[in-house]
Amino acid sequence: MEDQGGSMTRLKLAVSLAASAASWWLLRGLPGNQAPVAAVFVLTVTLWVSEALPLTATALLSTALLVFVGGIDEKKAFAAYGDTIVPLFVGSFILAKAMEITGLSNRFSWLILTQKWATRSPSSLLLAMGFIGCAISLFVSNTATTAMLLPIGVSMLSALGAGTDEIPFATAMMLMLTWGSSVAVGLPVGTPPNLIGIGMIQETAGVTITFMQWVAFAMPITLAMILAAWVVLWVLYRRNAPSIAHARPLALERYRELGRMGPAERNVLITFLIVLALWMIPDLSSAATELAQGKAAPWTKWLQGHLTPAVAALLGVALLFILPARDTGHGRTITWKQAASIDWGVIMLFGGGIALGQAMFSSGLAKTFGQTAADLTGAHSLWAITALCIAAAIILSELGSNTAAATTLVPVAIAIANGAGVSPIPPALGVALGASFGFILPVSTAPNAIVYSSGLVPAKQMMRSGALIDVVGFVVTLGCLYLILPAMGLAK
Repeated sequence: MEDQGGSMTRLKLAVSLAASAASWWLLRGLPGNQAPVAAVFVLTVTLWVSEALPLTATALLSTALLVFVGGIDEKKAFAAYGDTIVPLFVGSFILAKAMEITGLSNRFSWLILTQKWATRSPSSLLLAMGFIGCAISLFVSNTATTAMLLPIGVSMLSALGAGTDEIPFATAMMLMLTWGSSVAVGLPVGTPPNLIGIGMIQETAGVTITFMQWVAFAMPITLAMILAAWVVLWVLYRRNAPSIAHARPLALERYRELGRMGPAERNVLITFLIVLALWMIPDLSSAATELAQGKAAPWTKWLQGHLTPAVAALLGVALLFILPARDTGHGRTITWKQAASIDWGVIMLFGGGIALGQAMFSSGLAKTFGQTAADLTGAHSLWAITALCIAAAIILSELGSNTAAATTLVPVAIAIANGAGVSPIPPALGVALGASFGFILPVSTAPNAIVYSSGLVPAKQMMRSGALIDVVGFVVTLGCLYLILPAMGLAK
């Protein structure tokens, strides 16, 4: 039955594509972009009628195609969704959910721990756990990443005979899980504050931060923070570190238990690689042609205008509903019911934040806040304002969610910069990045709460080490922005 269902789905998709192509060819004489828009319309209607894909997935795909092949401006096409960042949220969240549901992220974790370098010593194991958390959290939410890694960390500690809060190394391992997951700011989709910062900078300052631009200044921060977290935790908690002779055998055993990668996992991996490539291709192709010819080629400008991050995410995620998977029971990699279990609350929060930010600027309240803050602190230069904004974001994220901190402070940061007559980009980015670095309290972040619930992290230890890494996060963020943004032309 599943094979028959899969064959019927493929037939419906083929008919829909054929009808779309035929309409484009028949209407090719129409002026402007009418023919490709008509082709997208025919494809969407036939997919809706045939239900070859979930109706909502088809709607998202059609909007992406209007931009990619129809030539419709991204802002106009995605205006119905409220903001161009919203579809990017949705696409990246669905991909992350698929990685979680199929167990691909779990497989990746055990695979890393089977490597000899990861279990050579207690310190290398600590670094490996942080690296795993960070690598996964670049694409999956830090909460889901920490929740997934917690049982892996506890199993590893139990095998090492260190599964108690009386052994400092256990505390270090748990904190490395939450810190590693939370410092993954190296990609725009790594955490909601990143996208909030990008969206508000584009909305209020008219500057678009591209995927590769973000990687250029944020990935060094992520790498520096992982190394800093490892050093801090090893220095504080290396006393009585256990023997790790049983670490690699356990990882090998658990990895073998997973068996061969199934069709659903493989489809998610393929989709992930495609989306990652689509995110990178426009910027890399533009850089390559500028290096070779001294200027960007017209086709690279076309790519940047049509293959935007939101379009790339939605085009790639559509594959999750197309690629067949015999091991899921329903014949597809994921269903819309599974995809719809993403954190819609964050998306709604972002929409509310955009509306609030626009209201603060239109009413003049943001300007008033900015001038008051600058007068009270004496911060009027670009980097003094940036330092103030980073510190404020870190402090506020200790008291509430990082998303709420970024939503609240990014408009204020931009207003302070505008009032001082300096670039608003470094202060706004400082808020977006600093909002992810609140580590002191169990309630500061969901990952903190998750590892605290393990009973292996005393509150006093979390507060002491968290305060230290907060300071490190402030210094690293300010230092990297100060060194990198001017060279990129983002701090003029």
